[in-house]
Amino acid sequence: MPRSGRAARLALAALAAAVVTGPARAADLPSVDPRGSRDVSTLTSREAVLTEQAAGAQAAVRWRLRALYRLVVAGGELPASTRARAVDAVTRVLARELAEARSLGDERAQLRTERDALETAARADEAIGAAPVVVAPVAGTILARFGVAPERDTGVLVPRAGLRLAAIPRAAARAPVAGLVALVADEPEGAAVVVDAGAGWSTIVSGLADVAVARGDRVAVGQRLGVAGGAAVSFEVWRGRRPVDPSLLLRASPAPLAAPARLP
Repeated sequence: MPRSGRAARLALAALAAAVVTGPARAADLPSVDPRGSRDVSTLTSREAVLTEQAAGAQAAVRWRLRALYRLVVAGGELPASTRARAVDAVTRVLARELAEARSLGDERAQLRTERDALETAARADEAIGAAPVVVAPVAGTILARFGVAPERDTGVLVPRAGLRLAAIPRAAARAPVAGLVALVADEPEGAAVVVDAGAGWSTIVSGLADVAVARGDRVAVGQRLGVAGGAAVSFEVWRGRRPVDPSLLLRASPAPLAAPARLP
């Protein structure tokens, strides 16, 4: 997780556009995200097409170079003006074909970089374990769901990487998973607590006040994190680099609140 509070939230918010492609049911959550494999396959296919196109462009350049050579070296029988016009025309076409060949080569190199990055990410996703036990941080109703939805006041479509839950101000907020507190950050809407559940899973609970834990604390499921700072608390679950709809993982019966246990 990022180390600075605001930077952490901005980095995570930048990934929120992925929420619309999240799984529809808890049973759909795979141990390996198949989208990464499909993306790699698509890029590999595109690279094959670009390789063929680049080879064709390079062949055209070689043919045009031979034609230019014949004009320059063996075109002495042509009138000087005709020969000059022909050389100029062939040179112009050759310049365009060289530019196209370079462009195709650059696009193929960029594609390979993207594919390598996706393959690296896919290998990282393979290390992600099974989902942890998850409880809601507060017992309130869902005010805003995971996904892209219009804002109530403005109607503007907003990507949301988690749930917004109704809360009683100053009511206790619990740890949604067992794990290590990776970050406690102050934000305009209240404090945010990031809990690393291990095996590639993490959660974010934000909108808190009077936080009862600190970075480095080991927390149990349902342990008190602090209190709600207002009438709502935001709750996100992350599987590696991707947000997951928390409602798919919530247990029916929440765990009781526990006392904080700080590491020595």
